[in-house]
Amino acid sequence: MTLYKGRIDAAPNELMDAMNKSLPVDIRFFPYDINTNRVWARELQRIGVFSQTELDNILIALDEILARYNAGEFTPLPSDEDIHTLTERLLTESLGNTGARIHTGRSRNDQVACDLYQYLMDNLKMLKSHLHQLISVLCSVATAHANTLLAGTTHLQPAQPITLGHFLMSLAFALQRDFQRADDAQKRVDRCPLGAGAIAGCGFAVDRKKIATELGFSNPTDNSIDSISDRDVAQETAFVCATILTHLSRYAEQFIIWSNPAFGYVKWDAQWSTGSSMMPQKRNPDAMELVRAKAARGLGNVTTLLCLTKGVPLSYAKDLQEDKEAVFDAIDTALLTIQVFSQALNSATFIPARMKAVLTSDMLATDLADALVEKGVPFRKAHERTAQFVTFLEDNHRDLLSATQTEMDTYFPEFKDTPLHLSYEGSLQRRRAIGGTAPVSVNAQIESLSSWLTSNSVC
Repeated sequence: MTLYKGRIDAAPNELMDAMNKSLPVDIRFFPYDINTNRVWARELQRIGVFSQTELDNILIALDEILARYNAGEFTPLPSDEDIHTLTERLLTESLGNTGARIHTGRSRNDQVACDLYQYLMDNLKMLKSHLHQLISVLCSVATAHANTLLAGTTHLQPAQPITLGHFLMSLAFALQRDFQRADDAQKRVDRCPLGAGAIAGCGFAVDRKKIATELGFSNPTDNSIDSISDRDVAQETAFVCATILTHLSRYAEQFIIWSNPAFGYVKWDAQWSTGSSMMPQKRNPDAMELVRAKAARGLGNVTTLLCLTKGVPLSYAKDLQEDKEAVFDAIDTALLTIQVFSQALNSATFIPARMKAVLTSDMLATDLADALVEKGVPFRKAHERTAQFVTFLEDNHRDLLSATQTEMDTYFPEFKDTPLHLSYEGSLQRRRAIGGTAPVSVNAQIESLSSWLTSNSVC
């Protein structure tokens, strides 16, 4: 089938064909393109372009074409520029002039936008489903470790005692926001571009609201120029994917550090680890390393899509054909990475004894300063006095829990009548406020997010 016959009659140029052809990429739109053709054919029948018999034949032929595609029974021709020309050619070969009338009133501009929107609707839903599962895994592992002591860090330096459950829930809440971003993006994708034509709208009296409903959208798009030139939905979806990947990358980095024997906090199941081709003893956390790496691809896809539209004049230009690879890769990468992270975490073994062994008593310095505040000392003075005491002990190669009662009485006479007892468990219990690391607070976080998971199930 020759699309441009009568206007572009030059012999094919192999280099131009290689540059111009998008079929190897947009072939994954095939089921959506068949769906788009079904709905458009029914609308053309309603306005009198097709008879009922012709429509019935078209619908049968489209079903047969899809079945052939699913069975891998046909090979595209060199003239099949994209998924839309492939479908139209196959339909025309099957039905002759009846098939050749399927393109009445529409453009590949609105057709590809419609396929893209259907694809994004399905894949954003799938993305939410996998996020839902990962958040559930995090809640489960956090429940088992709501009381497990862990050396919390800032600047990768010892900070305060927390619990492993508290740490894991921090990721769970970040992913909850990612779920909400995906849900929000899906709402903006929920509009149908079909019937917008090439730029000015359809010249036939099609019912775009009916078309939208039949394709599973809530409403048609509002402006024909915007409909065919907009790629916000692809950019926003890629951003959602990149944000997810960035979150997972940060936690993967932490888990990689923790799996080093110097820490020994976590051991990954063998199926999520690799060895070395040279060093027999190696057990590498490659699943987490690859999770960390995937974020770079996610960020690159967002940049590609934003740069792609930056200087493109309205309405449509062939530049927009280049959006598919980036958005497909963004979604594929995010879906794979979420599943790997979820299953690797669910089978990981955390080692509480090692976590507790790494705790250092200088992490209780804030508790000492807080105790002084409770005795009426302004916090800035309490902070300074505590820092001086910690420095004194450090200079003598000692830690906070080694301080003698005499030293405490000398530096902190406020506690002479009521001796201060510092402990890691006591530090946790002080932080019972909403969002804190006390086990009771962590359990409340888990309960809250578990309730949210129940009310936001993805079918």
